[in-house]
Amino acid sequence: MADSASQRQHIDRAEQLSRAARLASGEETGQRALFFEGPEGIGKSSLLFEIHDRHRENGAYFVDLERTVREYDVLETLAIQARGQRVETPSYRTARDRFAEQAGSLNVEFTNVRARASAFQIIGQTEDRILRTAALSDALLDNLLADDRRPVFCLDGFERCGQPMRKWLGDSLLPNLLSRKDAGVFLAGREVPRLTHPDSTSVHTMVLPPFDVEAVQEWIEALGVTELHAKSLAIHQEYGGIPMLLDEFFTGHLAFGRAGLPRQQGVDRRGAQRP
Repeated sequence: MADSASQRQHIDRAEQLSRAARLASGEETGQRALFFEGPEGIGKSSLLFEIHDRHRENGAYFVDLERTVREYDVLETLAIQARGQRVETPSYRTARDRFAEQAGSLNVEFTNVRARASAFQIIGQTEDRILRTAALSDALLDNLLADDRRPVFCLDGFERCGQPMRKWLGDSLLPNLLSRKDAGVFLAGREVPRLTHPDSTSVHTMVLPPFDVEAVQEWIEALGVTELHAKSLAIHQEYGGIPMLLDEFFTGHLAFGRAGLPRQQGVDRRGAQRP
């Protein structure tokens, strides 16, 4: 498969990365989470990837919320990544296995049961599931933050979550993470959760702006496409500084060169090549 500009995505987020580093090291007094908000293509996922890669030493976890359906999926994703980092999760495994055994032995019979009794039973089961999920979360986070580790947790694509996942993240998992002083929390989305007091005081939301012309010039230099230096302003104006659109343009530009064809001078927003 041909190389692409995406594999060398330019990250022009010095302010955000600097603040993330301070938060992860505990230098951000009173701040335990950064939320990154912005439209599609602004570079939220790329920023989270970079934060994740820079903080692997003490443990780094990444959850693509678009790929998770249930609360349990998030916890299992974290547990699987912990195993890959050789972080033991005995408390979580014990709790998970115990709840699995209880669920397997539960036989709910609704036949000939009055509607009201059935409703109460469903409510009881829902409350029981909430309590079990909370217990699993506590057990897992206790394991992940043991032994003086300072892990970072990156949660991407909040806007793609449906209910009740959003409610669980905002009311349970995020407050649980924020209650642990050694955890660094980074979340991104076209929209981000609005936590209630006092958890909201531990969160700083940063709206990601488009790249400026200087960032486009740095990206050109990083790719080594010097023939585009004089066109950096025009390229910036054409794509509005949106990282995803710039990446698509640079990927096409590089592909033309590798194919031995004259490199494209620009691509308009409809994808039509310009001479």
